[in-house]
Amino acid sequence: MSSIKHILVPTDGSEYSLKAAKFAGDLARSLGAKVTVLMVLDQRLVVADAWNATAGGSDVSGDTGTVEAVKSAMEDRATSDELAESSEAVGDIKGGAETVQVWGHPADDICRYAARNDVDLIVMGSHGRGALKRAILGSVSHAVVNSAECAVTIVR
Repeated sequence: MSSIKHILVPTDGSEYSLKAAKFAGDLARSLGAKVTVLMVLDQRLVVADAWNATAGGSDVSGDTGTVEAVKSAMEDRATSDELAESSEAVGDIKGGAETVQVWGHPADDICRYAARNDVDLIVMGSHGRGALKRAILGSVSHAVVNSAECAVTIVR
């Protein structure tokens, strides 16, 4: 395990991703490893939120439902909520946990980020937010386990 220098923690702010962040922090402290907390904002959800708002519902921003407003609200929420909570769950590590957010497809972009940034281990939760989203979007953790080029640890 001494070869683990960089741990990636994908998050969606769910209970399981926060447990994974804590686990990754504990592991990083014992190994002296770097931790990056990654939030992949799913492009497929933007249009649905914008459409809901223009149809009289409310989007995540409480705005008029433009795609730009929805994307901006999602980015702001990711930074202030999910990334902040996950970084806090990692705890105190040397250099602090780096936080990154990208737009894309969660499983694909988690694996892509890991490959491009010399990640040795991905630590993620077994389940994300909501059964409906999981049914529609597929299991991100399952896809990462099957596609990542590095080791993957799933935390329950």
